[in-house]
Amino acid sequence: MTHWTRSPASHKGLRLRYEPAGDGRALRRAAFDRSLPVPHAGDERSPADKGASVAASRDDLRSVCERLGPDGVPFHETVYGVPTDGPVEVPPGAEDVAGEEFRRAWDTARRDRRSTRHRTGPLPEGSLVTGTVTALPWGPGITGLVVDIGGPGRGFVDLGQLPHSGEDWAPVGTATEFEVVQVRFSVRPGSPDLEIRLRPTAGPPPGGPWPRRGPR
Repeated sequence: MTHWTRSPASHKGLRLRYEPAGDGRALRRAAFDRSLPVPHAGDERSPADKGASVAASRDDLRSVCERLGPDGVPFHETVYGVPTDGPVEVPPGAEDVAGEEFRRAWDTARRDRRSTRHRTGPLPEGSLVTGTVTALPWGPGITGLVVDIGGPGRGFVDLGQLPHSGEDWAPVGTATEFEVVQVRFSVRPGSPDLEIRLRPTAGPPPGGPWPRRGPR
């Protein structure tokens, strides 16, 4: 399958790489924007590629829709961008590149997008939600706890965002307010599982109950 790239000057400062399907549409698209910082020093990146603004895959998006329903699609598009519609228009001066070069660029773009702070989308980072603790899979004081926030995917609070003592962790059934820290999709191939990383906006007094607060 052919892969190609665009020069920075050809499309508003973007270097674009596509993997085309038989009908000419892009199966995968990676876009590097010269206005974005590089989030990872020392990775396998072309010197001309800056931070990635898009790492969109039609197959991934289809899998997200099948697993999470249509409500999961906006989350995936927030993290990885939107696939292009219609056949790809190959600009003058575009260069064919080897599959290995495309793979490196694709992996870099995906990694960039997972590391980017997302200020838009259904749950921008910093937004507040009310959730209910549904499980402490590893027990109090270990790894973290699972939260139902009423949407696709699951909410998760990491150990570092919780009281030092497991005895002060919120028990199952606790409803309280959380701040969105990060929107994540699983990096496992073929797995579109969505996880909303959270932190409580307030904790309990020592030995006391968790506050029950709604969104401001």
